[in-house]
Amino acid sequence: MIFPPPAGEVFVIAEIGINHEGSVETCVRMIDVAMAAGADAVKLQTIDPDKNYVRGTESHAIFSQACLNQEQTAEVFAYARTCGIACFTTVGDFETLEWINRLEPVAHKISSGLLTHTALIQQAAATGRPIILSTGMSDGTEIGAALVAVAGQAPAILLQCTSIYPVPEDSINLRAIGWMAERFGVPCGFSDHSLGTDVASMAVAAGAMCIEKHLTLDPSRAGFDHPISLGPQQFAQMVDSIRRTQLILGVAGKPLTGDLRQARERYLRCVVANEPIPAGTPLSVENMAVKRPLPDRRGIAADQYKAVLGRRALVDIEADEPITPSSIED
Repeated sequence: MIFPPPAGEVFVIAEIGINHEGSVETCVRMIDVAMAAGADAVKLQTIDPDKNYVRGTESHAIFSQACLNQEQTAEVFAYARTCGIACFTTVGDFETLEWINRLEPVAHKISSGLLTHTALIQQAAATGRPIILSTGMSDGTEIGAALVAVAGQAPAILLQCTSIYPVPEDSINLRAIGWMAERFGVPCGFSDHSLGTDVASMAVAAGAMCIEKHLTLDPSRAGFDHPISLGPQQFAQMVDSIRRTQLILGVAGKPLTGDLRQARERYLRCVVANEPIPAGTPLSVENMAVKRPLPDRRGIAADQYKAVLGRRALVDIEADEPITPSSIED
């Protein structure tokens, strides 16, 4: 799997996060679901609660219930590799980054809560692997500082997101995608904390080159990230919508494809005789017109109408017959 993806392609990340609840079996099932839905990658959250959160915080309690140890994480990465789907994770400390990097993730993810941890970003970038930076709680100055920490050591990708769960529609701000791409000159995507499947495709239309969305086997489960996640069927619907949006967006420019060229031959106007024109007669606004011709009977292009005024017919031309370069004087 190529990451970052080629221009025009959208990289879809199924955010497993900690919705596996500490179970390798559940995590493997979620990888299968992500594969079936058409995702390009799965992402975990490999956060050592003791190294990242003060005891007594809600985050420490949640992540303590959903840890995969090194052996279990390696097993999950290996399974994803056998399935042909990219796998990576979010880490929060130097030690975890070191052993995760040995698993050869396709990228390193820096969460919104870690974007100001420039020392960690520097160490992640030193691996040479792409660095995905979520920007859910930062302004332009902090985003710029994070990119300085990457310092050209690795490709960098910025994700627009809003660290509110779920995010209200008036706080999604998809225009930030184009703004960041223009200001910082790096590819940008969208980490989707909205409910439902619609906003991901809107983000693609706004210029997102990758989409990250939470996945769960059961959205009705309480706790963890299940309530803001998509179930298997919804996730597949989202991916289908993203791919359709890609197709509809097409490419920059106005290429004339085979079907379009055929349509041109049928529908573009050309110069024809408006009435019978005897040989030797000058062409005039009265005896010629610009019309849609019969199939395979094209005349001089419509944009040459004024250029042929006054030229003489070399042969008799019947009404509605195309006026061609060979039928008039040079």
